[in-house]
Amino acid sequence: MDTIASVASKVATPLMKHLTYVLLYSTYVNDLESEIQRLQHEEKEVRHTVEAAKRSGEEIEDTVLDWFGRVRAAVEEGQVFLRGEERERVGCLDVYSRYTKSQRAKNLVDLVREMRRETFVRVSYRRALRCNVSPAAREYVELESRTVMIKGIMQAWEDVKCDIVGLYGMAGVGKTALVKELAWQVEKNGLFDAVVMATVSSTPDVGMIRAEIADGLGLKFDELTELGRASRLRQRIRQEERILVILDDVWGKLELTQIGVPFGEDQRGCKCKLLVTSRDLNVLNTYIGVDKVYRVEVLSEDESWGLFEKRGGDAIKDPSVQPVAEKVAKNCGGLPLLIVTVVEALKNQDLYAWKDALEQVTTYELEGCFYSPVRSAIEKSYEHLENQELKTFFLLLGSMGISCTTRDLLVFGWCLGLHNHVDTLADGRNRLYKLIDNLRVACLLLDEGQRDSLVVLDVVRHVAAYISSRVKPFFTVHRNKELKVWPRMDLLRTCHHIFLDWCYIRELPEVLECPKLKILQLNIQGNSLKVPDDFFVQMKELKVLSLGGLNCNPSLPPSLALLTNLQALYLCKCVLEDISIVGKLTGLEILNLEKSELRELPAVIGGLSNLRLLDLTDCSPLEVIPRNVILSLTSLEELYMGNSNVQEEVKEGKGQSNDSSLSELRNLHQLTTLNVQTEDTSVFPRDFLGFGRLENYKILIGDGWKWSEVESGNYQTSRLLKLNSGPDASILMDYGIRMLMNKAEELYLAELKGVREVLYELNDEGFSRLKHLNILNCAEMESIIGSTEWAYHDHAFPNLESLTLHNLSNMERICSDPIPAQAFTKLQVIKVKGCDRMEFLFSHTMVKHLSGLVEVEISECKFMMIIIAEQRQKDADAGQTDKIRLTNLRSLTLECLPSLVSLSPESSIEATDSSNICPSQLFNDKVELPNLETLKLYSINIQKIWNHQLSYFENLSSLTVDGCQRLTYLFSYSMARKLIKLEHLLISSCKSMEQILVSDENLGNHHHLQFRKSAPTELVPIFPNLETFVISHMDNLKSIWPNQLTEKSFYKLKRMEITSCNNILNVFPSHVLDKLQSLESLNIWNCMALEAVYEIDGIITGTEQGDSNQGRLDIPLRNLSLGNLPNLKHLWNKDPQGNIRLQNLFTVKAAKCPNLKHVFPLSLAKDLLHLQFLEISDCGVEEIIENEQRGVEASLGLVFPRLVSIKFLNLPELRCFCSGNHNFRFPLLNKLYAVECPVMETFSHGILRASILRKIYLTQEDDQCYLEGDLNTTIRKIFDREADIANSLLHLHQFNDVRSCLIPLKILDDFHKDKWYGS
Repeated sequence: MDTIASVASKVATPLMKHLTYVLLYSTYVNDLESEIQRLQHEEKEVRHTVEAAKRSGEEIEDTVLDWFGRVRAAVEEGQVFLRGEERERVGCLDVYSRYTKSQRAKNLVDLVREMRRETFVRVSYRRALRCNVSPAAREYVELESRTVMIKGIMQAWEDVKCDIVGLYGMAGVGKTALVKELAWQVEKNGLFDAVVMATVSSTPDVGMIRAEIADGLGLKFDELTELGRASRLRQRIRQEERILVILDDVWGKLELTQIGVPFGEDQRGCKCKLLVTSRDLNVLNTYIGVDKVYRVEVLSEDESWGLFEKRGGDAIKDPSVQPVAEKVAKNCGGLPLLIVTVVEALKNQDLYAWKDALEQVTTYELEGCFYSPVRSAIEKSYEHLENQELKTFFLLLGSMGISCTTRDLLVFGWCLGLHNHVDTLADGRNRLYKLIDNLRVACLLLDEGQRDSLVVLDVVRHVAAYISSRVKPFFTVHRNKELKVWPRMDLLRTCHHIFLDWCYIRELPEVLECPKLKILQLNIQGNSLKVPDDFFVQMKELKVLSLGGLNCNPSLPPSLALLTNLQALYLCKCVLEDISIVGKLTGLEILNLEKSELRELPAVIGGLSNLRLLDLTDCSPLEVIPRNVILSLTSLEELYMGNSNVQEEVKEGKGQSNDSSLSELRNLHQLTTLNVQTEDTSVFPRDFLGFGRLENYKILIGDGWKWSEVESGNYQTSRLLKLNSGPDASILMDYGIRMLMNKAEELYLAELKGVREVLYELNDEGFSRLKHLNILNCAEMESIIGSTEWAYHDHAFPNLESLTLHNLSNMERICSDPIPAQAFTKLQVIKVKGCDRMEFLFSHTMVKHLSGLVEVEISECKFMMIIIAEQRQKDADAGQTDKIRLTNLRSLTLECLPSLVSLSPESSIEATDSSNICPSQLFNDKVELPNLETLKLYSINIQKIWNHQLSYFENLSSLTVDGCQRLTYLFSYSMARKLIKLEHLLISSCKSMEQILVSDENLGNHHHLQFRKSAPTELVPIFPNLETFVISHMDNLKSIWPNQLTEKSFYKLKRMEITSCNNILNVFPSHVLDKLQSLESLNIWNCMALEAVYEIDGIITGTEQGDSNQGRLDIPLRNLSLGNLPNLKHLWNKDPQGNIRLQNLFTVKAAKCPNLKHVFPLSLAKDLLHLQFLEISDCGVEEIIENEQRGVEASLGLVFPRLVSIKFLNLPELRCFCSGNHNFRFPLLNKLYAVECPVMETFSHGILRASILRKIYLTQEDDQCYLEGDLNTTIRKIFDREADIANSLLHLHQFNDVRSCLIPLKILDDFHKDKWYGS
């Protein structure tokens, strides 16, 4: 029974379950209806919460969004079930249907109930702000200089030690736009997970800065204190794996810890990078402590126009507006802020608005709408300069105009008392350089890299002048301008400074009433004006007076003596006779007579006891300085006497001895600067200890030196000595000369007698300060550093940067081994010429010291066989490598070295196979030059330059090979593919060269070496960055291009020049044309065998495939020049038939091409939309445009919209421009020359329009011109009249004795001009 009950139970339970589905069908259906309604109500409530969160800018959780999706699906499924149940409710369901539907209803009820039971901790969250605005939406314009900087900053962050990057630049240069673009890029590229940015400003609000960063991270502060919020922000930043914090527009000290940004060691503990922008480099270095810094410069002219054009869009494409727009862009000074302000204001404006804008921009209307934001920004930079001295200096720069020099600024600052606690001119000069540096780091001066270079952006200078005019009124007329009318008297009375810098002035007022004037600069073009006697009566406060270009004969104006406060007097380029009145200016500290015509310096000058600076440079007429004048100037600190003859002798009264004025230098104990030149070594003071006090000097002693402008303004070194001892060898032993040599930074030595080595014999302290050494014409010199042992041997030439050796006929080597430890370690440039006994330049030991070598130039050394000598055996035995790697060498020039075999002895590669005869090869594997950029080879007797196994020329950008007669080719394909950075290539006078490139497989035809098979050529482009390609005097060259070229080969080639290559039949084979997509200029001259320029056989384009527009080959050529090509028959070997276009062609010139019958096929002429200049001379051309083309309509209309000048010169076979019945229009043609074109009967046969043409010139000198009716009519009349003249002259031959019928040439000329060619 139990068994039966158990079986019954097991059967009954599932049976009852299934039976329940049948019995409870209606219940399940009703439950489903009610559950769906409840779920819909709950879904609506959750959706209300979601919508409220969205309105608050919050992001919805993914679980909520997933729940909405599942709810929607479940409700739709339940409603579909219920609708089906209602349709099937009519009638009775069978048991099985009732069972299955009930089961489905029950499952849906369970699903809906499960969804209703789901709950959410939260439905939304606040997402961190992202830099998700695209460049297009931000109107960012990509510029090359900015792109390069962005890449540089990204690369800097790859260095784990670089945590803080600084970016600085002047106001309006685009720093903020740059960092926003950088933020967008690094977030888009995934370089950082989070990027936050805050603007600091000149009045930083720490709470606001913190809030901006917190917003970017989605952080809300619950803390009440500033310290708590800073800690919370710091904690939040550390939670990001990679985060970039940008602090824009920082003006001063910023407490990053107070804000909550990790900094220093705190910052290095997390993966946070900082980018800080400022207008002042000092802020970044001093207050932020950046690891790397970048300066944002103003845009170039091309980039300025690019930005202007892209922001202006279609508004500046109007032909009438574009020329004005280009001028406006050019005058915006490269400032993006000004460019954008101007172009946005002028969009959709008429031409008159553009012209008005140009006037405002060029005249710097600082209060106008264009300059207002820039002016305000620069004024703000001025207000934040660190002290009043710097502000005053900046305003002085603005008032001086565009011609300010550091020398003038030194004098002006000194006399105005600008510098505090400055006692000497040398101290004042140091302070001046510091002020200049401060303005550069504040980005109010452009950084040109030179200490004395003062470059102020025009808009900055005008803003400085704008501010200065309100503080200290001034008046300025710029160089080469004309002062037509003097300012009003009320302005002159308030002026503090007047700068008239080498301008044109018609007259000077009798009295210049300027009671407040401190500086007067009156430099006038020409020497005609004289200063009125009372000119200076009303300017008694004057401290600086500069007179230039004035005629001051017979004497200076007497009112000059009234200037008792005068401290500086310039009399430059003046005609002077008597300047005795200067002696009354007892307070004078600076007297400059540079380039003035003065024969004698008056004795009263010796009474100027306060004089600190005397400048007699280029006073070539000056012959006499009275005795004791120089000696009496005991306060003199700086004396300039370059290119003056006064130092030779001082002539006194009869019976008195002559003595050198230079001997009086002994009494000048304050002298620190001396410029002097003497050709006579005997008058130069000997054993003068005062030379040791000199801090700056330019001293030229002996014959052969010229005091040029370059030397006068040479600020690269402060201590220059040029010494030609001549026959006076004793001067080399003088103690004073030795002191000058010891302190010199730049030293020239010539014609030294008895000197065999420089170091030991001329300086026993090793020339520790010397930067540049030049040795010329020293026949006995054998070396720079000899074998002599001495005490300071290890300190020889530690700072030498350049070494020049010229014409040292006995020089064998630069230095002997062993090399001093510090010798030549900073050498960058070495130039050797005419040193015939040198067999090598560097010993193997010496070259190890030359890690900083940048440039090497060797020429005319007859017996030099190698550049770097072989390693010493004892070094090889010691296990030292013989490999040499000159990583900094950028330029190598080898010229006229007839014995040169190689850069270094035989390489290890070539030495392995001694059985083969190896041609001389310049480069091998023993010396690597991985960063060589420029290589120039002239008249070198090598057979090979390199082989394709060498891989260290990838940075070569310029290659010149000239006169290398034994070269049979220049590159193998493998080598050419490695020169990816080559930009300039010149090949000339290599008589044995038949090919420029040879395939690797054919190398065996040129030498006996065997090479590994290279990768397929077609995979790698050849010369993808080449821009200039010049080939000249290559008589045996037959092929320029390789047989196959891959995509991007010669892709950037812009200029090509081929001259005197007499075996070339065509220049461009068909497989080359589609690769030269950047070629703009082509010059071909003196190629005697050339028959066609372009070979187009095999070109298949869209027109041959039935598509008239797609697939046409556009050749970008702009300038074409052809000359002396006697066999040239066609530019194209066949008619392109519309497959090729020259839409960019700008200039075409052809000369001395007697077999050239036409210039353009008709199919090409139709697209010459940019042609402006056409000149054909001394050619056999019959028509310019060839009419032979099949399938063309009877009449075509051709327009040359930009052609302005046509010259037909000496074309004896020219019949017309085009013989076809086509219509031509030349809307801009204004010059047409038809000189010596005797068979030209008409210009063209169709309708011809040249609406602005007014003259046809009949001579190249423009002295005969003619126009009667339209162009065709005029040409016809010229032809007819020329024919009449010819017939008249022919009629003369009917006389029996023609020789007796002489017609004066003048009659023919008059007949020719007056009758036929009246203008």
